[in-house]
Amino acid sequence: MADAERGAQGEAGGVRREADDRGVTTVDLDSSLKALRAKRAELLNQVAAIDTALAALAAAGITAVSAPESQLEAPDVATSPVVPTRIKARRVLSDEHRHALLDGRRIARHQRAVDEGRARELLDPVPSPSPAAGLPRLVKRAK
Repeated sequence: MADAERGAQGEAGGVRREADDRGVTTVDLDSSLKALRAKRAELLNQVAAIDTALAALAAAGITAVSAPESQLEAPDVATSPVVPTRIKARRVLSDEHRHALLDGRRIARHQRAVDEGRARELLDPVPSPSPAAGLPRLVKRAK
């Protein structure tokens, strides 16, 4: 909005908005070109100032600590010994655990659908005897 107001006042920016109902926007290329040329001249002056500062530093024999030239030079000898690091083996889930996680996600997803009214509630599963219990033992009565 500030650029449109500047352009309407005739300043650099060059965007003018007409006051009628049509909402026509016109662009003044001459003022845009002037603004761009002024910005270019300002940036060139900054680059020239940087170049003169670098030349003065080089003439005085001052080197910058973080200069890119010093980063290119790599030391031939490492200052500290290289210590190998142990990487732990990737943990792998068992099939039972993976299926239990999938079942849990499925049940949670279904419960969210029930809460939103998009599905019916599941009936409780029929309890089955655990494999550890085995078959019931028959006991003879003593006479």
